[in-house]
Amino acid sequence: MNALEFSHVSVLSNDNSSKLLNDISFTVKEGECVVLCGKSGCGKTTITRLVNGLIPQFYESLQKEGTIKIFESEIKDETQSDLSKMIGTVFQNPKSQFFNIDTSNELVFGCENLNLSYDEMISRVNDVITFLSLESLINRNIFELSGGEKQRIACGSVIAMEPRIVVLDEPTANLDHASIKQLKDVLIKLKNKGFTIIIAEHRLYWLHGLADTFLYLKNGEIEQSYTYRELESQGKNFSQLGLRLLNISDNFQRYEEFLNKPKWELYEVNKPKNISDFEIHLENVKISYVKNTVFDISDITFKSGTIIGIIGKSGAGKTTFVNTLLGFMKHKGHIKLNQQIQKSKSLNEQGFMVMQDVNHQLFSDTVLNEVQLGNTASKSEAVELLKNLGIEKLQDRHPASLSGGEKQRVAISSALLSYKKIIVFDEPTSGLDKQSLDDFCNQVRKISSKDNIIFIVTHDVEVVFQLVDYVLPI
Repeated sequence: MNALEFSHVSVLSNDNSSKLLNDISFTVKEGECVVLCGKSGCGKTTITRLVNGLIPQFYESLQKEGTIKIFESEIKDETQSDLSKMIGTVFQNPKSQFFNIDTSNELVFGCENLNLSYDEMISRVNDVITFLSLESLINRNIFELSGGEKQRIACGSVIAMEPRIVVLDEPTANLDHASIKQLKDVLIKLKNKGFTIIIAEHRLYWLHGLADTFLYLKNGEIEQSYTYRELESQGKNFSQLGLRLLNISDNFQRYEEFLNKPKWELYEVNKPKNISDFEIHLENVKISYVKNTVFDISDITFKSGTIIGIIGKSGAGKTTFVNTLLGFMKHKGHIKLNQQIQKSKSLNEQGFMVMQDVNHQLFSDTVLNEVQLGNTASKSEAVELLKNLGIEKLQDRHPASLSGGEKQRVAISSALLSYKKIIVFDEPTSGLDKQSLDDFCNQVRKISSKDNIIFIVTHDVEVVFQLVDYVLPI
């Protein structure tokens, strides 16, 4: 039986000014795993929103043409309540689907809405906790979790509802490798039980042995369908497709070696070119939550002109560390710039951060206004940078209307135009395709100078070896 069938489906704005999808047709058999891949903005997320019925029901500015069937029944004939029992979705930004402030209630929330018995709900949630190794996250405040931990809770809450189709939009964006492996193991188990899985993804290396078909989208159309081996055989054409690497085994082995080295020490990855005497020095810096010490740094120095990769497992304290560097968090000990002890206000003034969830820092009504906000960059400088990052055509768009990867590049542009002493990127490549990743690395290299220090919090192995000078395991 076909679990999902798209027949000549198009999505366009109500005023016909833009078309997000153009004449899409494909089928997914029950129990298959299909991956939607392609450059940012190609239509991957739009397809996921069609599958779960969000378009057009909750996107009134868009209209759909064509037919979509779920298990032989047209979506338009199903209520949203019925669809929610058949289809579960993990969004690109997991915070957008949370309804509770604690993890335990969030995991059971979907089951409560299905009106399951108490015993059945407890059984399902306990199974999910075991599947995803969520024991350490139970009874926690959701807003105190790392991005990766939030993603795991979102996955758990959906899987507990036992939908027949599971849709995941960039599910590994904020996960470390151990969490990605756990997610893959769970998805394989679900697939073996007959679940149908739809994944929109840029990172492809983890999908071997899970994905049956890769649908490559370009400009809102399905340009080609591949098996894993067919995609692997593309060779030199692979990067031209704008896709991330299928095989990172060599780099990953080195990455694992760095993770296993002593914490809070710098290890060289690439030879820095612009190193100078300006420095940040941390001396006996300690951060604690209630009575739990998150980290305790006796002595470490960062030189300007270097790019530092902050690596570690989800929840290790990477974001907490950079928040401390920027004066966002109270701490004990001293943070010095050129031997001068800095107060939080001074650190704030000298730093800029691209957050893990960039929706928190997009304020203007157009992309061009956004990247010029709070800095002295001229319009020509801003437009040139947008061009270099591949988003020049979006300069008059509202930031809220962009895809996740496009929003990411807007926030990155703001950081690059700030010319601050301390620049922090928190998971900056989570929604980026290959070309956008390369553009990001090139632009960061250009602004890395004797006047600044750049910190990149990342799980992305490709970024570590392509861009950073040193890694700091936490």
